[in-house]
Amino acid sequence: MSVPHSPYPHQHPVPAPATLNAFAVAALVTSLLCLAPLGVVFGIVALVQISRRAQRGKGLAVAGVAVSGAVLLLLGIAAAVVDVRVWAPPARGADGEVVKPGWTTFHSIGSGDCFTPRSGLPGRDGPPTPGTDVRLLPCDAPHRAEAYATFRLPEQDRAPGRDEVVAIARPQCAKFFLDYTADPIAFGPLQTYFFHPDERGWAAGQRRVLCWVARPGNALLDSSVRLDAAGLDAAQADYLMALKPLNSEGVLRPAKSPRDDLADARAWAARMAEAQAETVRHLEGVELPGGAEQAKARLVAELKAGVPFWLQAAKAPDATSFLGHLRSVDNHSGNAHTRRIRALLDLPTPTALPPQPST
Repeated sequence: MSVPHSPYPHQHPVPAPATLNAFAVAALVTSLLCLAPLGVVFGIVALVQISRRAQRGKGLAVAGVAVSGAVLLLLGIAAAVVDVRVWAPPARGADGEVVKPGWTTFHSIGSGDCFTPRSGLPGRDGPPTPGTDVRLLPCDAPHRAEAYATFRLPEQDRAPGRDEVVAIARPQCAKFFLDYTADPIAFGPLQTYFFHPDERGWAAGQRRVLCWVARPGNALLDSSVRLDAAGLDAAQADYLMALKPLNSEGVLRPAKSPRDDLADARAWAARMAEAQAETVRHLEGVELPGGAEQAKARLVAELKAGVPFWLQAAKAPDATSFLGHLRSVDNHSGNAHTRRIRALLDLPTPTALPPQPST
Protein backbone atom coordinates (compact mmCIF):
# COMPACT_ATOMS: atom_id res chain seq x y z
CA MET A 1 0.00 0.00 0.00
CA SER A 2 1.59 3.22 -1.01
CA VAL A 3 1.79 6.21 1.30
CA PRO A 4 0.19 9.28 -0.22
CA HIS A 5 2.49 12.24 -0.83
CA SER A 6 2.15 15.32 1.35
CA PRO A 7 0.31 18.06 -0.39
CA TYR A 8 3.16 20.47 0.65
CA PRO A 9 6.81 20.32 -0.56
CA HIS A 10 9.56 19.63 2.04
CA GLN A 11 10.77 22.93 3.73
CA HIS A 12 14.29 23.52 5.21
CA PRO A 13 14.68 25.49 8.52
CA VAL A 14 14.99 29.29 8.14
CA PRO A 15 18.62 30.34 9.02
CA ALA A 16 19.08 32.80 11.94
CA PRO A 17 19.94 36.40 10.89
CA ALA A 18 23.67 37.37 11.08
CA THR A 19 24.58 39.17 14.34
CA LEU A 20 25.97 42.69 14.43
CA ASN A 21 29.60 42.80 15.53
CA ALA A 22 29.97 44.82 18.75
CA PHE A 23 33.50 45.98 17.94
CA ALA A 24 32.22 47.50 14.67
CA VAL A 25 29.75 49.62 16.59
CA ALA A 26 32.43 50.55 19.15
CA ALA A 27 34.81 51.55 16.35
CA LEU A 28 32.36 54.03 14.89
CA VAL A 29 31.28 55.43 18.27
CA THR A 30 34.82 55.96 19.56
CA SER A 31 35.91 57.59 16.30
CA LEU A 32 33.03 60.07 16.56
CA LEU A 33 34.01 60.78 20.17
CA CYS A 34 37.55 61.69 18.97
CA LEU A 35 39.03 58.59 20.64
CA ALA A 36 40.89 57.89 17.44
CA PRO A 37 43.42 55.29 18.65
CA LEU A 38 40.62 53.15 20.12
CA GLY A 39 38.57 53.61 16.95
CA VAL A 40 41.38 52.17 14.82
CA VAL A 41 41.95 49.21 17.17
CA PHE A 42 38.24 48.38 17.48
CA GLY A 43 37.77 48.69 13.71
CA ILE A 44 40.59 46.27 12.90
CA VAL A 45 39.36 43.74 15.47
CA ALA A 46 35.83 44.06 14.05
CA LEU A 47 36.95 43.40 10.46
CA VAL A 48 38.85 40.28 11.51
CA GLN A 49 35.90 38.90 13.49
CA ILE A 50 33.33 39.75 10.79
CA SER A 51 35.24 37.76 8.14
CA ARG A 52 35.55 34.74 10.45
CA ARG A 53 32.06 34.76 11.95
CA ALA A 54 30.01 36.03 9.01
CA GLN A 55 28.73 38.91 11.11
CA ARG A 56 27.25 42.21 10.07
CA GLY A 57 28.88 45.60 10.64
CA LYS A 58 31.65 45.71 8.06
CA GLY A 59 30.55 49.17 6.92
CA LEU A 60 30.54 50.45 10.49
CA ALA A 61 34.04 49.06 11.09
CA VAL A 62 35.40 50.55 7.88
CA ALA A 63 33.82 53.90 8.72
CA GLY A 64 35.27 53.80 12.23
CA VAL A 65 38.78 53.10 10.92
CA ALA A 66 38.47 55.81 8.27
CA VAL A 67 37.21 58.49 10.65
CA SER A 68 39.82 57.59 13.28
CA GLY A 69 42.59 57.62 10.70
CA ALA A 70 41.52 61.06 9.50
CA VAL A 71 41.46 62.37 13.07
CA LEU A 72 44.97 61.01 13.74
CA LEU A 73 46.25 62.55 10.53
CA LEU A 74 44.82 65.96 11.44
CA LEU A 75 46.26 65.73 14.94
CA GLY A 76 49.67 64.90 13.49
CA ILE A 77 49.55 67.90 11.18
CA ALA A 78 48.40 70.17 14.00
CA ALA A 79 51.18 68.92 16.29
CA ALA A 80 53.77 69.58 13.61
CA VAL A 81 52.49 73.12 13.09
CA VAL A 82 52.44 73.81 16.85
CA ASP A 83 55.94 72.37 17.23
CA VAL A 84 57.27 74.65 14.50
CA ARG A 85 55.66 77.63 16.18
CA VAL A 86 56.96 76.68 19.64
CA TRP A 87 60.49 76.19 18.35
CA ALA A 88 60.54 79.32 16.23
CA PRO A 89 63.92 81.02 16.76
CA PRO A 90 64.09 84.49 18.28
CA ALA A 91 64.35 87.54 16.05
CA ARG A 92 67.03 90.16 16.62
CA GLY A 93 67.14 93.78 15.53
CA ALA A 94 69.98 95.49 13.73
CA ASP A 95 71.70 96.16 17.06
CA GLY A 96 71.58 92.48 18.02
CA GLU A 97 68.89 92.96 20.68
CA VAL A 98 66.08 90.39 20.82
CA VAL A 99 62.93 91.95 19.39
CA LYS A 100 60.77 88.82 19.11
CA PRO A 101 60.74 85.91 21.60
CA GLY A 102 61.91 82.49 20.48
CA TRP A 103 63.57 79.27 21.60
CA THR A 104 67.26 78.44 21.52
CA THR A 105 69.87 76.62 23.66
CA PHE A 106 72.16 77.83 26.41
CA HIS A 107 75.09 77.54 24.01
CA SER A 108 73.56 80.24 21.79
CA ILE A 109 73.11 82.84 24.54
CA GLY A 110 75.33 85.93 24.48
CA SER A 111 76.02 88.83 26.81
CA GLY A 112 72.97 91.06 27.18
CA ASP A 113 70.46 88.32 26.37
CA CYS A 114 67.46 87.94 28.69
CA PHE A 115 65.94 84.47 28.94
CA THR A 116 63.76 81.98 30.78
CA PRO A 117 64.79 78.31 30.84
CA ARG A 118 62.01 75.92 29.84
CA SER A 119 62.53 73.75 32.92
CA GLY A 120 63.37 76.48 35.44
CA LEU A 121 66.81 77.52 36.63
CA PRO A 122 69.38 74.71 36.38
CA GLY A 123 71.88 73.93 39.12
CA ARG A 124 74.10 76.79 40.14
CA ASP A 125 77.60 77.18 38.73
CA GLY A 126 77.45 73.98 36.74
CA PRO A 127 77.11 72.80 33.15
CA PRO A 128 73.59 73.07 31.73
CA THR A 129 71.62 69.88 31.30
CA PRO A 130 72.35 68.52 27.79
CA GLY A 131 69.63 69.67 25.42
CA THR A 132 68.25 72.25 27.85
CA ASP A 133 66.53 74.97 25.89
CA VAL A 134 65.65 78.53 26.83
CA ARG A 135 63.23 81.13 25.63
CA LEU A 136 64.99 84.35 24.65
CA LEU A 137 62.93 87.47 25.32
CA PRO A 138 63.24 91.23 24.96
CA CYS A 139 64.64 92.47 28.27
CA ASP A 140 61.62 94.69 28.91
CA ALA A 141 59.43 91.57 29.03
CA PRO A 142 59.27 89.47 32.25
CA HIS A 143 62.13 86.97 32.30
CA ARG A 144 64.03 84.81 34.76
CA ALA A 145 67.65 85.63 33.98
CA GLU A 146 70.11 87.77 32.06
CA ALA A 147 73.49 86.82 30.63
CA TYR A 148 76.10 89.49 31.24
CA ALA A 149 79.48 88.09 30.15
CA THR A 150 81.28 85.22 28.45
CA PHE A 151 84.92 84.18 28.45
CA ARG A 152 87.02 81.18 27.46
CA LEU A 153 88.73 78.79 29.85
CA PRO A 154 92.47 78.26 29.35
CA GLU A 155 93.45 75.40 27.06
CA GLN A 156 94.61 72.16 28.65
CA ASP A 157 94.65 68.49 27.68
CA ARG A 158 91.98 67.23 30.04
CA ALA A 159 88.68 68.77 31.09
CA PRO A 160 89.15 70.87 34.23
CA GLY A 161 87.44 69.67 37.39
CA ARG A 162 84.65 71.63 39.04
CA ASP A 163 86.95 73.14 41.68
CA GLU A 164 89.35 74.33 38.97
CA VAL A 165 86.53 75.96 37.01
CA VAL A 166 85.05 77.60 40.11
CA ALA A 167 88.44 79.07 41.09
CA ILE A 168 88.63 80.76 37.66
CA ALA A 169 85.00 81.54 36.91
CA ARG A 170 83.72 82.97 40.20
CA PRO A 171 86.13 85.94 40.41
CA GLN A 172 85.92 86.53 36.68
CA CYS A 173 82.12 86.55 36.65
CA ALA A 174 82.07 88.78 39.75
CA LYS A 175 84.33 91.34 38.06
CA PHE A 176 82.32 91.24 34.85
CA PHE A 177 79.06 91.71 36.75
CA LEU A 178 80.22 94.90 38.42
CA ASP A 179 81.46 96.14 35.05
CA TYR A 180 78.07 95.30 33.53
CA THR A 181 76.01 97.18 36.11
CA ALA A 182 77.33 100.20 37.94
CA ASP A 183 74.60 99.94 40.60
CA PRO A 184 73.71 96.29 41.41
CA ILE A 185 71.70 97.30 44.49
CA ALA A 186 69.21 99.14 42.26
CA PHE A 187 67.65 95.86 41.17
CA GLY A 188 67.10 94.31 44.58
CA PRO A 189 68.48 90.90 45.63
CA LEU A 190 70.36 89.24 42.78
CA GLN A 191 72.24 85.97 42.49
CA THR A 192 75.01 85.31 39.99
CA TYR A 193 75.49 82.01 38.18
CA PHE A 194 77.74 80.59 35.51
CA PHE A 195 77.69 77.71 33.04
CA HIS A 196 80.79 75.88 31.87
CA PRO A 197 81.39 72.93 29.55
CA ASP A 198 81.16 69.41 30.97
CA GLU A 199 83.61 66.66 30.01
CA ARG A 200 81.75 65.79 26.83
CA GLY A 201 81.54 69.44 25.83
CA TRP A 202 85.23 69.92 26.55
CA ALA A 203 86.07 66.95 24.32
CA ALA A 204 83.98 68.58 21.58
CA GLY A 205 86.04 71.78 21.82
CA GLN A 206 83.78 73.89 24.02
CA ARG A 207 85.68 76.31 26.26
CA ARG A 208 83.16 79.08 26.86
CA VAL A 209 81.91 80.11 30.31
CA LEU A 210 78.61 82.01 30.42
CA CYS A 211 78.04 84.37 33.37
CA TRP A 212 74.42 85.22 34.17
CA VAL A 213 72.29 86.69 36.93
CA ALA A 214 68.78 86.07 38.31
CA ARG A 215 66.64 86.90 41.29
CA PRO A 216 66.65 84.31 44.09
CA GLY A 217 63.69 81.94 44.14
CA ASN A 218 61.06 82.30 41.44
CA ALA A 219 60.98 86.11 41.16
CA LEU A 220 61.12 87.59 37.67
CA LEU A 221 63.14 90.46 36.25
CA ASP A 222 61.19 93.02 34.22
CA SER A 223 64.10 95.01 32.82
CA SER A 224 67.77 94.65 32.02
CA VAL A 225 70.21 94.91 34.93
CA ARG A 226 72.74 96.58 32.64
CA LEU A 227 73.60 100.07 33.85
CA ASP A 228 76.37 102.10 32.28
CA ALA A 229 78.13 104.61 34.52
CA ALA A 230 77.90 107.06 31.61
CA GLY A 231 74.23 107.51 32.47
CA LEU A 232 74.98 108.73 36.01
CA ASP A 233 75.65 112.25 37.21
CA ALA A 234 78.94 113.08 38.98
CA ALA A 235 77.68 112.60 42.54
CA GLN A 236 75.98 109.29 41.71
CA ALA A 237 79.07 107.98 39.93
CA ASP A 238 81.41 109.02 42.78
CA TYR A 239 79.23 107.40 45.43
CA LEU A 240 78.81 104.10 43.54
CA MET A 241 82.50 103.96 42.64
CA ALA A 242 83.39 104.33 46.33
CA LEU A 243 81.27 101.26 47.11
CA LYS A 244 82.87 99.11 44.41
CA PRO A 245 85.61 97.50 46.59
CA LEU A 246 82.98 96.28 49.05
CA ASN A 247 80.66 95.06 46.31
CA SER A 248 83.49 93.39 44.41
CA GLU A 249 84.49 91.25 47.38
CA GLY A 250 80.92 90.77 48.54
CA VAL A 251 79.92 88.87 45.41
CA LEU A 252 82.72 86.38 46.15
CA ARG A 253 81.06 85.13 49.32
CA PRO A 254 81.88 81.41 49.58
CA ALA A 255 79.28 79.04 48.22
CA LYS A 256 79.79 76.67 51.17
CA SER A 257 78.63 77.60 54.64
CA PRO A 258 81.24 78.17 57.36
CA ARG A 259 80.10 74.89 58.92
CA ASP A 260 81.25 73.10 55.78
CA ASP A 261 84.39 75.11 55.04
CA LEU A 262 85.45 77.39 57.89
CA ALA A 263 88.88 78.10 56.40
CA ASP A 264 87.40 79.51 53.20
CA ALA A 265 84.88 81.57 55.16
CA ARG A 266 87.59 83.05 57.36
CA ALA A 267 89.75 83.93 54.36
CA TRP A 268 86.80 85.70 52.78
CA ALA A 269 86.09 87.61 56.01
CA ALA A 270 89.68 88.87 56.04
CA ARG A 271 89.29 90.12 52.46
CA MET A 272 85.95 91.73 53.36
CA ALA A 273 87.63 93.62 56.21
CA GLU A 274 90.15 95.06 53.72
CA ALA A 275 87.46 95.83 51.16
CA GLN A 276 85.21 97.56 53.69
CA ALA A 277 88.12 99.63 54.98
CA GLU A 278 88.96 100.62 51.39
CA THR A 279 85.36 101.63 50.74
CA VAL A 280 85.46 103.77 53.88
CA ARG A 281 88.56 105.56 52.58
CA HIS A 282 86.91 106.18 49.21
CA LEU A 283 83.73 107.49 50.82
CA GLU A 284 85.73 109.86 53.00
CA GLY A 285 87.29 111.29 49.86
CA VAL A 286 83.92 111.86 48.15
CA GLU A 287 81.89 115.03 48.67
CA LEU A 288 78.16 114.60 48.17
CA PRO A 289 75.63 117.42 47.74
CA GLY A 290 73.27 118.65 50.45
CA GLY A 291 71.97 116.29 53.11
CA ALA A 292 73.63 113.35 51.37
CA GLU A 293 76.96 114.42 52.86
CA GLN A 294 75.61 114.10 56.42
CA ALA A 295 74.09 110.70 55.65
CA LYS A 296 77.41 109.65 54.11
CA ALA A 297 79.26 110.59 57.31
CA ARG A 298 76.92 108.41 59.33
CA LEU A 299 77.35 105.54 56.87
CA VAL A 300 81.14 105.84 57.12
CA ALA A 301 80.90 105.66 60.91
CA GLU A 302 78.83 102.46 60.72
CA LEU A 303 81.12 100.80 58.20
CA LYS A 304 84.18 101.68 60.29
CA ALA A 305 82.49 100.08 63.31
CA GLY A 306 81.85 96.94 61.30
CA VAL A 307 85.45 96.35 60.17
CA PRO A 308 86.65 94.91 63.55
CA PHE A 309 83.89 92.29 63.43
CA TRP A 310 85.08 91.18 59.99
CA LEU A 311 88.57 90.81 61.46
CA GLN A 312 87.19 88.79 64.38
CA ALA A 313 85.29 86.57 61.95
CA ALA A 314 88.56 85.99 60.10
CA LYS A 315 89.98 84.48 63.30
CA ALA A 316 86.85 82.68 64.50
CA PRO A 317 87.63 79.28 66.09
CA ASP A 318 84.40 77.70 64.85
CA ALA A 319 81.39 78.30 62.62
CA THR A 320 79.14 79.44 65.47
CA SER A 321 81.56 82.20 66.43
CA PHE A 322 81.99 83.14 62.78
CA LEU A 323 78.26 83.56 62.24
CA GLY A 324 77.99 85.54 65.46
CA HIS A 325 80.57 88.04 64.19
CA LEU A 326 78.71 88.31 60.89
CA ARG A 327 75.55 89.25 62.78
CA SER A 328 77.54 92.01 64.41
CA VAL A 329 78.69 93.15 60.96
CA ASP A 330 75.05 93.27 59.85
CA ASN A 331 74.21 95.44 62.83
CA HIS A 332 76.62 98.02 61.40
CA SER A 333 75.57 97.73 57.75
CA GLY A 334 74.30 101.32 57.72
CA ASN A 335 71.31 100.37 55.54
CA ALA A 336 69.19 103.25 56.86
CA HIS A 337 71.91 105.75 55.87
CA THR A 338 72.33 104.02 52.50
CA ARG A 339 68.62 104.46 51.81
CA ARG A 340 68.86 108.13 52.73
CA ILE A 341 71.85 108.72 50.46
CA ARG A 342 70.22 106.92 47.54
CA ALA A 343 67.01 108.90 47.94
CA LEU A 344 68.90 112.22 48.03
CA LEU A 345 71.02 111.25 45.01
CA ASP A 346 67.92 110.09 43.12
CA LEU A 347 69.14 106.50 42.91
CA PRO A 348 66.49 103.73 42.97
CA THR A 349 66.01 102.08 46.34
CA PRO A 350 64.47 98.60 46.15
CA THR A 351 62.25 97.21 48.90
CA ALA A 352 64.91 94.67 49.86
CA LEU A 353 68.32 96.29 50.22
CA PRO A 354 71.08 93.65 50.22
CA PRO A 355 74.66 94.60 51.09
CA GLN A 356 75.76 93.04 47.81
CA PRO A 357 74.53 90.48 45.26
CA SER A 358 75.16 86.93 46.41
CA THR A 359 76.78 84.08 44.57
